[in-house]
Amino acid sequence: MKLYEDNFYALVDPSPLLLGKQLEGSILISAKRYLATFKTNRIVSEIHQRPYVSVKARLPQEVSWGEKFSAELENFEPVFELLVVYPQAERLRKLKTEKLIPFLDRLSGPAEQMLLALADEAGIRGLRQEEIVEFCRLKPAELQRLAMNLEKEGQIYILEFSPLFLLSQRSFKFLTRKIFSYLQSYHQKRPQEIGVSKKKLKERFSLPKQILFLALNRLAKGNQIMLNGEIVSTSDFQTELSVEEDKVMEAVEKLFLEEKFSSASFDELVKKFKIHPSRLNTMLDLLLQKKKIVQSKDGFMLHYQWLEELKNKLTKMKRKGQTELTVSDFKKMTGLTRKYAIPLLEFLDELGFTKRTGPKRLIL
Repeated sequence: MKLYEDNFYALVDPSPLLLGKQLEGSILISAKRYLATFKTNRIVSEIHQRPYVSVKARLPQEVSWGEKFSAELENFEPVFELLVVYPQAERLRKLKTEKLIPFLDRLSGPAEQMLLALADEAGIRGLRQEEIVEFCRLKPAELQRLAMNLEKEGQIYILEFSPLFLLSQRSFKFLTRKIFSYLQSYHQKRPQEIGVSKKKLKERFSLPKQILFLALNRLAKGNQIMLNGEIVSTSDFQTELSVEEDKVMEAVEKLFLEEKFSSASFDELVKKFKIHPSRLNTMLDLLLQKKKIVQSKDGFMLHYQWLEELKNKLTKMKRKGQTELTVSDFKKMTGLTRKYAIPLLEFLDELGFTKRTGPKRLIL
């Protein structure tokens, strides 16, 4: 028969164990005795007023939360009961007694209380179904029912149902405070930047994307942060530019407005304005944030005012009964060559102003 090396915390009832002692005995399963070591380490439940015992034994099964066993000590006749409250005791090895006892007390209660305790323990990384199943033997349907009850009570968030993925409200509040504090610190150290990328935040806090999305949207809804595409900043933050950089940014915006569809590449802009690429990137990001310019998925940019003019022209054409647009029509309307008319039309498709059907576009 295969035996498993089990090491678990259990609540003792009644208590024949002497506090602070390590004693030898047996666990009784199906009329068989399995040698075990019991140690209390002076860990006494504040709720039950009985000791928690750390048990080491080789058993015919891997123990899980909520299981009950009968046990006995050498040279001590009365049999006592063990209620498993934490199956993997080694994971709590570094937890100090003043934190260990309240945690075990939470786990010694009903299943709903146990699930919340595990979600709190998992912290900002969230609690996944596979971890819960490893801890206890409750069925997925029962776990889902417990999770829904906790969500109704405002104790957790259900990020996914199948498989179950949970985040405790306590961990969520902690995370939003940490993210906001990190953003404030980041702005103080780097006032010349526009903010922090979502990717950097995800890596900084080692977060699953669902949890980062939830936290950022809650902060944005509370007007604590601003979300600009992939960039995050506090709501009151303003990027610091020098007087010279302010003038360059105005000149860049003017260039986009005057040329309407600028053919200048990023490298050409760097040379034209004699500015470091990272600072030009910052200025372009600021213009995007302020909705002075817009950018396509392919990366080209144009002034927002000209985009509005194009939108108005298309609206007027549709009102007059023209519902289709050819590349030739668009070139005449904008004065652009085919080289620039095609990518701009694709951008209008992207924005939902037009829709390509074969060689033509429908004006939406």
